[in-house]
Amino acid sequence: MSFTKNQFIILGAIGFIVLVVAIIILSGIGLRPEREKIILTVWGIDNPAAFEAAKSSFGVKRPEVQIIYTQFPEENYEEELIDALAAGQGPDIFFFRSDWMDRHRNKVVPAPQRLLSIERFAELFPQVVAQDFIFNNQIYASPLYIDTLVLYYNRDIFDRRGVVSPPNTWSRFQNTVVRGVIASFGGTAPLVARAGDIMNALLMQANASRLQEGEPMQISGALGVTALNLYTSVRAPAVETYTGFANGTIGMMIDYQSARSLILARNPRLNFGIAPLPQMHPDLPIVPAKYYGLAVANRSLLQALAWEFIFYTTTNAQVARSYLMASGRPPALRSLIQANIDSPIHGVFASQALIARSWNMPSSEEVFAIFNTMIQSVLRRTATVHDALANAERDINALMR
Repeated sequence: MSFTKNQFIILGAIGFIVLVVAIIILSGIGLRPEREKIILTVWGIDNPAAFEAAKSSFGVKRPEVQIIYTQFPEENYEEELIDALAAGQGPDIFFFRSDWMDRHRNKVVPAPQRLLSIERFAELFPQVVAQDFIFNNQIYASPLYIDTLVLYYNRDIFDRRGVVSPPNTWSRFQNTVVRGVIASFGGTAPLVARAGDIMNALLMQANASRLQEGEPMQISGALGVTALNLYTSVRAPAVETYTGFANGTIGMMIDYQSARSLILARNPRLNFGIAPLPQMHPDLPIVPAKYYGLAVANRSLLQALAWEFIFYTTTNAQVARSYLMASGRPPALRSLIQANIDSPIHGVFASQALIARSWNMPSSEEVFAIFNTMIQSVLRRTATVHDALANAERDINALMR
């Protein structure tokens, strides 16, 4: 039997279709469902845009993983987080503040040592990070950025008062006040926005609150008296910090990098500068830091993967740089600190990250409330400086038990 040309074409087409169908059936192409994504949840206080680069970059490395980030207002973030973790509905990864180790360590798991050694971690970040996030030779969080206390000053007020440069010591700070530059200093919160942080800085610089693990706090001696006398020697202004600085009433305020956006929101044309925090001992400078890292919840079912994402985000210079550019925060990685030392915006914070230190503070909110009471009792003359310090020392040690 012979076939015409058209019959050969038809048979060939049928054969091709059969072959394609057979290949599809044998290989399963088009029949297998798309592989389900592994979802990692992250909670924090940053705008979601700050995490886009990390999410997309990690997605290239691990395409099967989807990162879902949720932002919370910082003022109620801790409460929301703790309630969710207690209910078993918390995230895999969450922002972990630098002073949370003492009271929230039981809610997180340390990093697997195979991912990053303690030695390498210490090489990547300044000393304060190890003080805050390492416990019993285990890493409990890794930082996104490091924020430190600095001096904000109004250039126009300085010029009018004949002050050539911002003070680098507290004695010069006091002299600048004498020359008519009003400082948000010497009072209590909320009038002085960072009263507790400033008092903490003075005690640390005076060497009055350096603590070894497990030792009680001792601030009622001569060094503590020096620090508290210095703070209360400056008369506090009658206007709230940010309002007064933005409207030109206050010429100096002490705050973190996060305050810059608050000032600009109130007065985008304000002519102000940012200088290092004044020191008691310029040859041995020290500043406190306050910042967040990323930690893994102990109830997460994806702990190893979560830590892989954290280290990818915080130790990869390219990814970390993208986060900093999107968030506007100062760097934590030593390599990025070096790159930002001369930055007009982040230079002061970058350099201060290297001299930042911390102590085993049980709860900054509670400690600073105690400092507030201490300052108030001196200003109202209901206690001597020594007695006010002794009372604060007793109350803080009670928290640490």
